[in-house]
Amino acid sequence: MKLPAHKKMLSAAAAASVLLITAACGSSESDGASTTDTATSAAPSDDAATDSTDDSASGDFADGDYSGEGSYSNPGGESTVKVDLTLADGKVSDVTVTPEATNGTSKQYQEQFAGGIADQVVGKGLDEIEVSKVAGSSLTSGGFNQAIDAIKAEAQA
Repeated sequence: MKLPAHKKMLSAAAAASVLLITAACGSSESDGASTTDTATSAAPSDDAATDSTDDSASGDFADGDYSGEGSYSNPGGESTVKVDLTLADGKVSDVTVTPEATNGTSKQYQEQFAGGIADQVVGKGLDEIEVSKVAGSSLTSGGFNQAIDAIKAEAQA
């Protein structure tokens, strides 16, 4: 009787491992859906707060050009990413991510991230920005979000 229960536990553990690996790595098809779902599910829950924040967002952060850097750990070591951002009327009007990774794989992911980030953040207020995965790159978002936090501190009006 213990053998079938043991097999069930192993099967459940294997299934959970596959789900975790799939969620961490993702495929290019699920990347877009995952990012969209995250943004969509976050927006409705914060709708009331976002509406009031949107009205005050232009008062909370001064318009202008800002730069920030963020770092994150990855299998190749520690990587850094630079973010240049323009705020106009309290919203992001332009964003540029400059890959600074020295590891070839990390640099490739940062370049993919840099190519897709504008679609995720342009038109949003700084308080609305919190990315998790962009264009197949999930680790670069940690450095990007850290850079956004530095920009928020600098842009406080």
